[in-house]
Amino acid sequence: MRQLQFMFLIVLIGAIHAVAQEEFQHEPKITSLVEPYLTHKKVNAVSVGVISNGQVWKKSFGHLGADEARLPDEKTIYEIGSISKVFTSLLLAEAVESGRLKLDDPISTVMKELARKNPTVGNAITFKHLSHHVSGLPVMPTNIKPADSTNPFDGYNRRMLTEYILSAKPERKPGEGYEYSNLAAGLLGDLLSQQAGVSYESLLKQKLTDPLKMLDTVITLSEQQVSRFAPPYNAALLPDKSWDFDALAGCGAIRSTIDDMLLFAEATLNPPDGPLGKAIELAWKQHKPGSDGNHAMGLGWMIAQDGSTRWHNGQTGGYQSMTLVSRDLKCAVVLLCNTAGSQTDALAEQIIQTAMGLDVQPRSFDKEVEVDPEIVKRLEGKYQLAPGIVITVQVKNGRMMAQITGQQFLALIPKSETEWKYQQVDATLKFELPKSGSSPKVTLLQAGRVMPCPRIPE
Repeated sequence: MRQLQFMFLIVLIGAIHAVAQEEFQHEPKITSLVEPYLTHKKVNAVSVGVISNGQVWKKSFGHLGADEARLPDEKTIYEIGSISKVFTSLLLAEAVESGRLKLDDPISTVMKELARKNPTVGNAITFKHLSHHVSGLPVMPTNIKPADSTNPFDGYNRRMLTEYILSAKPERKPGEGYEYSNLAAGLLGDLLSQQAGVSYESLLKQKLTDPLKMLDTVITLSEQQVSRFAPPYNAALLPDKSWDFDALAGCGAIRSTIDDMLLFAEATLNPPDGPLGKAIELAWKQHKPGSDGNHAMGLGWMIAQDGSTRWHNGQTGGYQSMTLVSRDLKCAVVLLCNTAGSQTDALAEQIIQTAMGLDVQPRSFDKEVEVDPEIVKRLEGKYQLAPGIVITVQVKNGRMMAQITGQQFLALIPKSETEWKYQQVDATLKFELPKSGSSPKVTLLQAGRVMPCPRIPE
């Protein structure tokens, strides 16, 4: 999961298939904004939902995959990644409103052995610190070592999380300094489930999704839901893997549909009466001011630069998502996509600006240079980046890809025959190309570093 610094997000296009609904004045414009993402193969399937002045509009575009006849719709299930953090913080708000916890309670209130074995963590880090990414804890626990790097949270259980927290040393004083942390949000979810005496998924169902009638917002899919689960793809539109979670479920395990996420957006715009509505209001309230280029925050929610719009995005190995809610404008936008690295955060910003009445123009993408397949074949191979670290360059499903040892394959975009830019990362590979034969060397350019990598003989 990643956190991006965009103000807004939403929607997607392709083969259009949606139930008849009241005419939505922004539909033609939204379609024109989405179209470049399909034309330039940035996305497979995308589902979009908009609430604007009481009107609800939703549409799905594209196909579920290049070889998939199935089309997405409002019941298609996607991973929502880090938007799960908003739900986890709302569970915290519910626990506060019910009187079970206080925002400023130390986490040792639930995990009592921390007060004795690691008071620096247990008595100094509060539940609010975890929600705001100011706990001093790193992005990920150091003892997470997945068997499969493409499923990074799989198998990380409560025993391992407890083992880590009992010996953890915050990198900064809790409450000082922001660092976006999957670990912190995952720990928050696990502590809330411990306090309630049920699993995170059961707590989510009892306190949030059942009351809001979000019956397709789950972690564990039923057999029927599996049939509606969108297959995951990476930025090169190659099949990827869905992610599995255990103890850190609170940071990114939730799956949902456009229909359900619109129910959540509506509840956020117009909270229901009763305890859940009070929890939604508590989560909406600004609790942390913006500072040093970091966003102001509610509980879980990022607050946009307009000081009003709440948002969060999410990305897992094969999905990208975002939701935005503006009470001032009576507007909300949701985007769910089964293509990671699809760059749809910028699209979402354009969509919500369109709903605001602004005139925005479709995004233009650089046209890819045509490279002779025989040249491409000469660039393929393995190149030594460092001892034990190899860059593997090869064509997969018609796309040039590169993989660094221990990481997934990433798509490359040709700028010339010898210069290829990573699609998802700000990095470039420059190949030496003699008059004949294979490239003897590639140079990786990233973050101001120049890293020559000689070819490894086959």
